[in-house]
Amino acid sequence: MAEKKQARMTQEVQPENRFVQFYRETAAELRKVVWPTRDEAIRLTGIVIAVVVAMSIFLGAIDALLTQILRFILVR
Repeated sequence: MAEKKQARMTQEVQPENRFVQFYRETAAELRKVVWPTRDEAIRLTGIVIAVVVAMSIFLGAIDALLTQILRFILVR
């Protein structure tokens, strides 16, 4: 039992070293990232903008339609 506790204590990081360890692990993970090329980033940004515009138009049309339906029902 004491051996498990001692093993756990040796694995714990000192409070002042936590930031350094976090920074090193973060940097290591960022090196693993496969970043998109400039052309890919531009193409994907265009797709996102097009989808946002299309969804805005669609939702605006649905909103206008439902508004007209509610006006028709409530005014009667």
